[in-house]
Amino acid sequence: MANKQAVEYAKELANRGFTADAAREIMLSRGFNQKDTDEAMVLASKPEKQTSVNSLLVIALVFVILLIPIMFLLTSGDSSVDSSSDETSYVPQAQDSYEEQELNEEFAYGCYSDEECLFNENCLNNECSPLYCTSCEEAFNHECTPLVCNDNETNTWDYCSEGTCFNEIITSCINEDAFCPEGCNETTDLDCSIQIECTSELDCGDGDPETIDTCESPFEGAPKECIHTFPLCVDLDGYCPSNCTTLTDSDCESICGNDVKEDPEECDGDCPVTFSDCNDNNTCTTNTLLGSSALCTAECVYTEITMCNSNDGCCPSSCTYSLDNDCAPSSNLLATGSFTSVQRIASGDIELLYYESGVHKVTFSELFSITNTNLNPDLNIYLAVKQQVTTKEDLDSGNLLLEPLQSISGGQEYEIASYISNIQTYNSIVIFQDNLNAVYAYSTINYN
Repeated sequence: MANKQAVEYAKELANRGFTADAAREIMLSRGFNQKDTDEAMVLASKPEKQTSVNSLLVIALVFVILLIPIMFLLTSGDSSVDSSSDETSYVPQAQDSYEEQELNEEFAYGCYSDEECLFNENCLNNECSPLYCTSCEEAFNHECTPLVCNDNETNTWDYCSEGTCFNEIITSCINEDAFCPEGCNETTDLDCSIQIECTSELDCGDGDPETIDTCESPFEGAPKECIHTFPLCVDLDGYCPSNCTTLTDSDCESICGNDVKEDPEECDGDCPVTFSDCNDNNTCTTNTLLGSSALCTAECVYTEITMCNSNDGCCPSSCTYSLDNDCAPSSNLLATGSFTSVQRIASGDIELLYYESGVHKVTFSELFSITNTNLNPDLNIYLAVKQQVTTKEDLDSGNLLLEPLQSISGGQEYEIASYISNIQTYNSIVIFQDNLNAVYAYSTINYN
């Protein structure tokens, strides 16, 4: 069953104009639980059923019909019965317990803060009281705030009267109103002491031939004052103002040093000064500094290298290693192989290549992997003489250390640094753990 007090409180908040969300927040803050609050909000929103006049008449008629027989029986009873037997026992009217009275007082329809009242009310003595604002004030957020009549013009007097804003032009000489009306002076209005008054352009010369000096009022009603402006950048008017360039006015000429690159300048403000300023970090170009930064003619010229020259760090597209040792040497595939697991599971292929530069390289395919191991300095790659290497003794019969294993998976390359006249002396690639003297895996080299 719904909490009767919660329902009545919800109806009171609704009658006072609170929205459903605002009423719900107020009820929760006053101690009603979520369930009672939700049920009360639903019941409070339902219109109360009105009993029609006809229904009331029918009920009254039925009541009279039932009352007549009862009255007849009461008047015809035995008169000898002791009057004391007709007395009915007194049943005291049920009273609210102390706790219920205390609860009623706690949730009395009042307020504890302005937020529980409408925006044009405030909480006074635990009751929501209306704000009494003047005609030049408006109620907002439980306060009376003055109407804003300021038009941001210094030549007007801004005020409110009977709820209407007025902005009247100031004509009187009034001190410290930040305006000096026409006809006033610094004697009659202290605000005039800060004005620059004039009668013609002759009074406004500032000594700068570049500015246009005029004597005019900045706005209607204000005294005339000197105004100094720079002329606009206009093409073909025969004049180039100092704030203009050839990019904005065709009457101007290029000036070196104004930080604006204008034809025929090569630079201005960002000119290269030394050879290092022209370094493009490209080994296949020659870098040259031409011109003068002082004359805004300096420029960097980059020429692509096309000749095959060794040891210059560049390999032109038309060159090969035999003509230019800066080019990558070509290679021949000498042998292939696949890894065999020994003490660790390994997979993947190898290739043995010979480059025209005279070196041999062993490459592991992208599918290479070796499991159950950690990459550490003791895990090395060897060239071995035997085709099948499963023990340290097999490796000791003849081996050549290449370098530590680079990765336990993926493609990688190992260069055979030592010159080998007959590479076919070696017949396997071995992954060996030096600290444990254990062969992890090997690949037999199958020469073409």
